[in-house]
Amino acid sequence: MLSYLRGDRRLRVLMMLTAILSVFGFPYISMMPVFARDVLHRGATGYGALTSSIGIGAVIGALGVALTSGRIRRRGRLMLIGGTAFGVLLILFAASRALALAMALLALAGCAMIVNNSITNTMLQTTAPDHLRGRIMGFYSFVFVGMAPFGAFLFGLVAEHIGAPSTIAGGGAIVAIAVVITGLAVPELRDT
Repeated sequence: MLSYLRGDRRLRVLMMLTAILSVFGFPYISMMPVFARDVLHRGATGYGALTSSIGIGAVIGALGVALTSGRIRRRGRLMLIGGTAFGVLLILFAASRALALAMALLALAGCAMIVNNSITNTMLQTTAPDHLRGRIMGFYSFVFVGMAPFGAFLFGLVAEHIGAPSTIAGGGAIVAIAVVITGLAVPELRDT
């Protein structure tokens, strides 16, 4: 299975992007309590509002992809747009200091995150050969879920020294830059 991943550029790149998003993007959620308390000065109520916004955006994104999946012609392009938007929205969220603005940006970030994740998942399943699909999706699950705790640890370590907003913005910048570079360097991904 690993030799197949090494030989298939699209699958390899999708796995690498998933790893980058898991380590540098998704751990923004672990920073929400700190952001609500120290940046927005809203405590538990603000934390609840922020995480609810992510969930609302994610539901909207998932429904959007589900309702339009048969009409999406260039899934790879939409996946790259979703990943780039996710990184940019994290940067904007990190700069926000008003609860309403932060909630709106997180809703958009949740939507972009789900668009990217669901299309990546679809592309992996439709690209993988039948006899390897289960193993490839198992490896994807490991990368998607298993690497996020390392990112959360890294975010906590960095945030202790430079603060939660700068850490979130830095993670968002890494995600956005990685996705843009991938889109430019791997044309077969964006044309899929």
